[in-house]
Amino acid sequence: MVDPALAKLGFFWDDVPKHEDQQITTQHGTVATVAAAFFDEMERRSEAANPLKLGGPISRDEWRSARGKQPAVVDRWFYEDVGVFIAPGGTGKTTLLLFQMIHIVLGLDLFGYEVRSAGPVILLTAEDSRETLVARLRFICHELGLTAEQVQEVRDSVIITDVSGMGIKLTTVEKDVVMPSKQLDRLIVQIGLLCPSLVVIDPMVSFGVGESRVNDAEQGMIDAARRIRNAVRCAVLYVHHTGKMNAREKTTDQYSGRGGSALADGARMVHVLQRLDPAEWTSATSDTLGPQDSGFVLARSKMTWCEPQPDVYLKRRNYTFERIAAVDPTEGAGAITRQNAEKVHQFLKDEFLKGNKHTGRTLQALKLMPRASMRDAIERLMTDNRLVSEAVTTGRGGARTFLRPVDQAVTT
Repeated sequence: MVDPALAKLGFFWDDVPKHEDQQITTQHGTVATVAAAFFDEMERRSEAANPLKLGGPISRDEWRSARGKQPAVVDRWFYEDVGVFIAPGGTGKTTLLLFQMIHIVLGLDLFGYEVRSAGPVILLTAEDSRETLVARLRFICHELGLTAEQVQEVRDSVIITDVSGMGIKLTTVEKDVVMPSKQLDRLIVQIGLLCPSLVVIDPMVSFGVGESRVNDAEQGMIDAARRIRNAVRCAVLYVHHTGKMNAREKTTDQYSGRGGSALADGARMVHVLQRLDPAEWTSATSDTLGPQDSGFVLARSKMTWCEPQPDVYLKRRNYTFERIAAVDPTEGAGAITRQNAEKVHQFLKDEFLKGNKHTGRTLQALKLMPRASMRDAIERLMTDNRLVSEAVTTGRGGARTFLRPVDQAVTT
């Protein structure tokens, strides 16, 4: 929970408070130093992270205490490092992120993964307005059935800052080199006072120097995120769009993002979200999408601090997401065939009641589905004794048999 007194410091692009001896007491009893002292500390840490001289020998304590990997915020999901969340526009990636933020704030398991470091989450948005995001948070909390206390915790600990149209940049160009901006230093002060578990920056392109120098710009954003990580010890996640061809081909590898390769190379976590059509969804999960449902695959295509992770399949209904287990490809293909069989069976029943009789050839001519899918559906119905090939009892010439649903009696 964030102390309301912190609001007195203003936003990171505002002027530094005039009273350098001002102190703020958080709800946990800790005392935050004045902004000027914090700037000095940030400068010291920056110099430590970017030393101007070679490091010395490894001390005994350093040898014993050095960690082999970064701490997890969410086990096998988010770590205290730089990450990228990639998705095509209009897929609902921001809503999915808000759903994840609520779980991190409340310490609730996220799609079956343990939240290891529950705490405040900061969202910097240059796309969706604060009002829109607050409304989505309210909808998600309602659909999750959260208690009043949990809702209050979400309101206190999901910190949304809308900088759309303000030209806020985390990097700048100095002497033709992309460098962290002064606004970044002031942002680090604000973030440090809140001690968040996760910082989300959405979308990344709005906070950089543009895409005219693609890899330089992306590397500059990686450096900026690393400065936040080093100073605050939290996860930093950029929201990024896929390239046009990647979106059309539904790629999920780490290089699915728009632009160059420096972003994916520099990040330590890369998540890629792609929408699946109903057939793709059923093939992957053996589950069926209803009229109000959407299906997605979320690939964690780069996870430096843990073993490679399997794709996660998510079903969205309104403002909440449910994880659906993947199935063996053979089982998925069988589910598709069952769906197609139901479609063909219902069509034949409706046509039979109208007095229309069909053969496999006439069904294929109607192009209800691809030829192979139609053939498999008919074979499945006949194997299940739901469809028979019935002899024509009247008339001369033409087809001698037709496909009759077993539950439809022949009339003469």
